[in-house]
Amino acid sequence: MFVIDWLAKQAALRPEKVALVDLASARSLTYRQFDERAGRCAEFLRSRCGIAPGERVAVLAHNCAEYFELLYGCAKIGAIQVCLNWRLSVDENRVVLADSGASGLVYGADFDAAARELCPAGGPRRLARLGGAADAVPSYEDALARSSGRSIEMPCRGMDEAWYLLYTSGTTGKPKGVIQTYGMTFFNGVNSILSAKLTRDDVLLSVLPYFHTGGLNLYVNPLIQAGGTTYVMQQFDADRTIELLERDITVFFGVPAIYLFLSQHPRFAQADFSRVRTWACGGAPIAKTLLEQYLAKGITICTGFGMTETGPTVFLSDEQTARRKIGSVGRPVTYALTKVVDDEGRSLGPNQRGELLVKGPGITPGYWHNPEATKAAIRDGWLWSGDIAYYDDDGDYYIVDRSKDMFISGGENVYPAEVENVLFQMDAIAEAAVIGVPDAKWGEVGKAIIAGKPGAMLAPEAIAKFCRERLAGYKVPKHFEFVPALPRNAAGKVVKAKLRELYGATTA
Repeated sequence: MFVIDWLAKQAALRPEKVALVDLASARSLTYRQFDERAGRCAEFLRSRCGIAPGERVAVLAHNCAEYFELLYGCAKIGAIQVCLNWRLSVDENRVVLADSGASGLVYGADFDAAARELCPAGGPRRLARLGGAADAVPSYEDALARSSGRSIEMPCRGMDEAWYLLYTSGTTGKPKGVIQTYGMTFFNGVNSILSAKLTRDDVLLSVLPYFHTGGLNLYVNPLIQAGGTTYVMQQFDADRTIELLERDITVFFGVPAIYLFLSQHPRFAQADFSRVRTWACGGAPIAKTLLEQYLAKGITICTGFGMTETGPTVFLSDEQTARRKIGSVGRPVTYALTKVVDDEGRSLGPNQRGELLVKGPGITPGYWHNPEATKAAIRDGWLWSGDIAYYDDDGDYYIVDRSKDMFISGGENVYPAEVENVLFQMDAIAEAAVIGVPDAKWGEVGKAIIAGKPGAMLAPEAIAKFCRERLAGYKVPKHFEFVPALPRNAAGKVVKAKLRELYGATTA
């Protein structure tokens, strides 16, 4: 099986339809212009930079329309894009560049200093700079202008051919490059179009970072397949987001942190979001109280689940399930198989907690030049997710927590997400996370790290009492730490590894 150049197809079918609106530059691209610029990018990379099929081209930039021009330009010549995380240090990105073997770097003007450090003499080349020429590096716009502009259509690509690399955060060790194939992107598009009912009439507000699978694939790439329009936001801005949700947007996907920040905005209560027809959330467990707050405003947030390794979409609840079973991620999307297993790999029945396994055409073939990690994660075609899940008698799934975040207290499993959901029910709490810490009697107990709302008065005794009324005793945190805000990564997830590093002691 193979995929065709769906961007070129959209340019032929609806050339004057707006494909991308870059909010930072106020520039709009029709599908014809988008495809032409991707072709010019391909010609520049191939003819002027000497990039051959299979070579890696790294990109270090904030969200912008050019990011997708580069992505589809790489596709047209068979190059592999490496999406660098701009929140990482130069040393961390240097490791990623070395691991990927990237030949060159295209970077945004905000990253001049980082680009010089990442591309020393004899290392990867600085190929082009977004935002004008500087320091003997050509301007990306000048490079495109000097290309011929002749049509370049991507040859048919095999489903298993690598298109781009997304690196894991590296919180548990050296970052791993997750291979993203044309087939993964295609089937994620099909799954998203079917589950979220995306059409060419939809307008998406894209706020997640493009070095993350959510940024690229929820739902920009699917909407390009469908022929819709995407508004590209450079970085999430709550005020601008509310303005656009009221005015232009029909489809929105966010992580829990984004929904939390929107709900805390002064304009949220009076905002009219009736134009938005579908809301979705993933990336981390979302508090039940937050879902209920949106429901009270007439907004049903459909919760989903996915991973970089799954392209990402595995689950996305429908609206009926989202309202009837708050917190459920629903059933697997059309082109995904799932099961829940015990530690020995034996399938479990309804309401039994175990590790979630995923199989299907949206699964990565593995990690870039890392056969050991690939072999550990993918066995007999099944990806072992590392997430604890269960499904109910109806077949609807619930994601309990990451297995690595679970801790054992007095012989009982404690899933922090369950405790965090209870903490979020306290009006005075803005953010909360729970980690396991050593305890001489119980082995491990919970520590809650809490950020209160402005002016809130929080006492450990009152919080513990609130939890005891709603949780089994062994789940109630024994220690509390109060902080201004929780550390989050660019995808909006709380960085539990950082919390364990900072607050892993039991003295608080």
